[in-house]
Amino acid sequence: MNLFKKIIAAVPLSLLLTTFSVIASSLEEGREALRNEDYTVALENFRPLAEEGNPDAQALLGDMYLRGRGVEQNFEEAADWLKLAADQNDAIAQNSLGWLHQNGRGVSRDFQEAMRWYRQAAEQGMAGAQQNIALMYYYGKGVRRDYSEAARWFELAAEQGLLKSQEILGDLYYRGVGVQQDYNKGVMWTRQAAEQGSATAQFNLGSAYSVGTGVTQSDTEAASWYLLAAEQGDPGAQFNLGNMYYQGRGVERSMEKSTQWYRLSAEQGEPDAQYFLAEAFAEGRGVSQDFSKAVHWYLRAAQNGDNDAKGDLQKLAEQGVEEANTALQELQ
Repeated sequence: MNLFKKIIAAVPLSLLLTTFSVIASSLEEGREALRNEDYTVALENFRPLAEEGNPDAQALLGDMYLRGRGVEQNFEEAADWLKLAADQNDAIAQNSLGWLHQNGRGVSRDFQEAMRWYRQAAEQGMAGAQQNIALMYYYGKGVRRDYSEAARWFELAAEQGLLKSQEILGDLYYRGVGVQQDYNKGVMWTRQAAEQGSATAQFNLGSAYSVGTGVTQSDTEAASWYLLAAEQGDPGAQFNLGNMYYQGRGVERSMEKSTQWYRLSAEQGEPDAQYFLAEAFAEGRGVSQDFSKAVHWYLRAAQNGDNDAKGDLQKLAEQGVEEANTALQELQ
């Protein structure tokens, strides 16, 4: 080949490299605009590329319609763009398209189709899709419920740091469901989720420390993890923390703090907390004695299935607390 032909052959390659550079620059500008919530600029960059067939731009544009970011939320439009990108093997689009099929948004609800798209994304290593497959097996949606298969996919996602997968996987190991029971692995995954802020995992880790399963028993550690979960509104953690303050386990004993946590848990419908809060009002423990409030919480507990609460209402009625008679009639 002579020099002239080499030069001619090199021109298209140069143009191609320039084109790739322009596309990459435009995509990055669009992503930066998204991060800054400048949706107009994002659309200006994504739409022309998407219309030219760029799968990254199609996936990003589809996601904007999916979430209603800078455009009116439109699941049908989202599905159209995501399908174009998914057909070009874009993992993010495949996962999002799977979600649309799972939930019947913009497309017909079809668990099998959802699983098909999730699997294509998961096989490319996408953690979100791996977790979605795990959840499908865990709840038996579109597939027969299979905890072993769920655990396998949860582990893949958990290893990539997904909090929900770590949380559920820890519970599966702890209970020996779908995997051989292993308290150490249960605690390991639960701790990782707890350290990422999962209230459920924080509660579970607190419970592990409370009884010493998979860890050295420590009331102080238990109270510490219960507190983190309780502050996020977990009613079980609030109740357990109330118990620890009542008993002085891992914390300095305090009737006031005990009742405070019982109240927060009771207000979320926890029957045991409702019963203990009623007792606190009946006895004036950590709060001023108030039979009206005691009756209120005994009634709530009884309505939620606490048999002892009905007995305590009868005792108050025998002591002449008229509201207790009214509550007992309401229970009949």
